Amino acid sequence: MVEKECLEEVLRKLKVPEFQELRKRILRKFREPVALPKSVKKRGMVKSIVRVDKIYSIVNSELEKLIKTLPRESDLKPYHLEVLKLASIEDYRDIVGKIRGMQAVLRRLWRVYRLKIKSSVDSAEAKRLSREFVGRVMSVLRRLRHDFDRLNTAVRELSKLPCIEAGAPRIVVAGMPQVGKSTFVRLISTARPEVSPFPFTTKDIILGHLHIGFSRIQVIDTPGILDRPLSKLNPVERKAVMALKYLADLVLFLIDPYEGAYYPLSQQLNLLKSVTEMFKGKEVIVAINKIDLVSDDRLHEVEGRIAEVYKGRILRMSALKKQFVEEVLREVVKKLGFSENCLKSLSV
Repeated sequence: MVEKECLEEVLRKLKVPEFQELRKRILRKFREPVALPKSVKKRGMVKSIVRVDKIYSIVNSELEKLIKTLPRESDLKPYHLEVLKLASIEDYRDIVGKIRGMQAVLRRLWRVYRLKIKSSVDSAEAKRLSREFVGRVMSVLRRLRHDFDRLNTAVRELSKLPCIEAGAPRIVVAGMPQVGKSTFVRLISTARPEVSPFPFTTKDIILGHLHIGFSRIQVIDTPGILDRPLSKLNPVERKAVMALKYLADLVLFLIDPYEGAYYPLSQQLNLLKSVTEMFKGKEVIVAINKIDLVSDDRLHEVEGRIAEVYKGRILRMSALKKQFVEEVLREVVKKLGFSENCLKSLSV
């Protein structure tokens, strides 16, 4: 399953059972009249067996479908496991294992009660045993209630992730909130992240594609990260760090040079320093965005301060005004190893 179809896409189609919903289905099915041919003997006993079979079929079918669709822990990549930790789920394998165990318990109950009903002395005893079976099934499902809820949280969080291709190179666009990441990603790729004048508009990892000739690059927009220790980051910021750690082949770090920016340059530079130190070995490109808002003198000042913490080439652009965006892209795709012929097909 996971090899043939993107895990995140599979999980978007998965529905984790809810206890109350299953309970209603079971009780409704149990109350349904059972029609039997006139030739059937011991009709009360047979009706009870039919009801027990129907109840077991409903529950087992739901659990079997869930178990078959859920990925094994070995199918999950490191960034999947990191997302589960953000959702306070560090025992995914135990949860899935418990559901498998309870499925086996239900199978045993079904077999035992089928034999008991077949051995019942009259219709009244058969009916009592069938009701007892339903009560035991409900008890098992009630014990799984908390696990269903946690599993539903896990599936919901994992299904928010974009479907990452293993073979296509990945650019992660990073920086503090309000530096223009989403504007840039919307401009150069197929992604359509929301653009807003308020910080933390982007709350999840968003994927788009940039086509270069016959190749395509995955472009990943991330939530803004604040200048503070990793232990103090909120879950939204930690998603951005997770993308940098596990998904980035190259990091494009954006700087807002405007004096009245949401976050001062000093904080942006502290974050840049943290990113370059935390992810040594990853290619980091720095681009000053929003150059249309500041003077040349201010740009030179910002470049000088960036050079104190970053030793690479510093690029300039305005994603909003589409100024020098192609130059930034050319540097990015060149660092990713694309040929000069591929660069000729770039246009914004």
